[in-house]
Amino acid sequence: MKNTQPPRRTQAERTRASREKIIRSATETFAQKGFRGAKMADIAKAADLTEPGLLHHFPSKTHLLMEVLKERDRVDSERMQVTLQKNGYRFLDAQAELVEHNQTVPGLVQLFNLLVAESISPDHPAHEFFIERYQRERGQCIQAIALAQKNGEVRSDLPAETLVILMFAMMDGLQVQWLMEPDKIDMAGLFRVMMDMLKGKTGQ
Repeated sequence: MKNTQPPRRTQAERTRASREKIIRSATETFAQKGFRGAKMADIAKAADLTEPGLLHHFPSKTHLLMEVLKERDRVDSERMQVTLQKNGYRFLDAQAELVEHNQTVPGLVQLFNLLVAESISPDHPAHEFFIERYQRERGQCIQAIALAQKNGEVRSDLPAETLVILMFAMMDGLQVQWLMEPDKIDMAGLFRVMMDMLKGKTGQ
């Protein structure tokens, strides 16, 4: 008879699987309790590990937080590239579709907003991370908007930087209101209204 048992995973595969499970558990815990309220013991329990077992992979809560944030950025970046390709690299339509996706993952939206609010304090471990993230995201979006203005996709009566700052303010503000009253606030619909207001002649 043939051996029907699945091949045993290597140590590297087991380690990778454990880290992925820890990051998922930490994401859920940080989303509910924030960085300061989350306890490593709770994250370990959710990941079916002992606390020493968790610390073997991530030596501190700060290390774990940064990995959670890096993983979210990685996933968001990949999703944005796919969305841009799907929308023929029409920047405004891609942004609107990204917000539509965010409505399907309230836990991640809550994670982001809770950690951003906490990280306003200069002593928060993610303070510099979010400053650099906003600077990087603004820079990338300004380049995309400027190109879209040249193509007539986006209105050109306001500087690209101004439009991007307003767009970020709209997105962040809508997320907070939607998290508070998801049955009353149509986050995706309202954001698309703003994107339509930014369109130029060829973007209509």
